[in-house]
Amino acid sequence: MEHLILNIKNKSKLPFFKELLKHMEFVEVVAPEKYTKKEKQILADLEEVVEQVNLHKAGKIKLKTIQQVLDEL
Repeated sequence: MEHLILNIKNKSKLPFFKELLKHMEFVEVVAPEKYTKKEKQILADLEEVVEQVNLHKAGKIKLKTIQQVLDEL
């Protein structure tokens, strides 16, 4: 099973998209309120990492090198 996280930019299209997914029997929609504590933590961690990468790409922060990360282990 594969997992996808989608961000629907136009909120007015959300009902249409949800209805479309209901008609796809090969898709299971899991609402965020049904996520386990572990799943919520993973998503929060991913959001933090994406934000750090975006800040790095914008030149606002400098990320550690892989060698620095490995040295911390």
